[in-house]
Amino acid sequence: MKPEENYPAYMEKIILPYILPRRQEQLLFREPGKQIYCAFYTSGNSNGQGQEPSGQCNGIILISHGFTETADKFFEVIYYFLRHGFHVCIPEHCGHGRSYRLTDGDLSLVHIDRWQRYADDLEFTARAAKNYWKQPFPLFLYAHSMGAGVGAALAAQKPHLFQRIILSSPMIRPGTGSVPWIVAKAIVTFMCAIGKEQDYVIGQHAYDGRETFETSCATSPTRYAWYRAKTDTESLFRMSGASYGWLREAFRLNKYLMKNAWKNISAPVLVIQAEKDTTVSKEQQEEFIRKLAAAKRAVGKHSSSETVREKSLTRFVRIPGTKHEIYRSDDKTTAKYFKGCLNWFRQPIP
Repeated sequence: MKPEENYPAYMEKIILPYILPRRQEQLLFREPGKQIYCAFYTSGNSNGQGQEPSGQCNGIILISHGFTETADKFFEVIYYFLRHGFHVCIPEHCGHGRSYRLTDGDLSLVHIDRWQRYADDLEFTARAAKNYWKQPFPLFLYAHSMGAGVGAALAAQKPHLFQRIILSSPMIRPGTGSVPWIVAKAIVTFMCAIGKEQDYVIGQHAYDGRETFETSCATSPTRYAWYRAKTDTESLFRMSGASYGWLREAFRLNKYLMKNAWKNISAPVLVIQAEKDTTVSKEQQEEFIRKLAAAKRAVGKHSSSETVREKSLTRFVRIPGTKHEIYRSDDKTTAKYFKGCLNWFRQPIP
């Protein structure tokens, strides 16, 4: 079956019957009263007691989703990882889906008090995943957009946590549309200074269902329509806009990534860029990978060991014709995309 020909049938007859029996949902608590929704998917038999006939588990993939997303948006991604022998763990970040929120009432608003909270929650979930399967499987990171910025920061703070990393359309710095970056920073700083941290950024608003496929970040209309139906019916999935506090923390995360993080990431990193991305800064992605590659080359000059050469590995790929959500592209593009992701995770572990 070609997914785009009848995507609802593809989901209902192939993907969901395969992944849902392998899922266990949990609420994790790093802090009292603040639940982190997390789903654990076990590759192999549906009762979680074995592996696919093709062989052993290849490792655990931790998925870090993007701004306004949920775990359910990644069902197809999870399916491909499971089918190729990887366990999958996917949490929902603070302010998203079924996880805790720092604001009351408006489920559409995404707010954070400090970006480090995202990283601390993600580390807590990563360690929960290791404990869940109770075996020393290698841990990989697949991270998208905001989740990739957070994942890169965590990888810098905990250099030995992940064995390999994919940053897909990473939010090294968010896009600010027609507003210059320095002007946007000044506005955000002022609004937070006068106590408007939890107000919507100007131009953003509560979920109203008016987004169209043409204005979305996807290039597959059927993949877009399937998840859009979920957001229309599930109020917890209707995240829509950022607070001034969230944008302030995105600025601070950008500063950390560009000034400090690139020096400390030791795991091999694959950065995947969408050619037509307007949601995040492509220039900052390219500058980040240049810095990261330079740092790893510098490490390699001080040792001739295979381990250091492997840890020095970085790769940057730009995918033609894609928008921000590369994983929601046409069938041909997604096939190549996931093949590349799987090949990256299958390479020898440092």
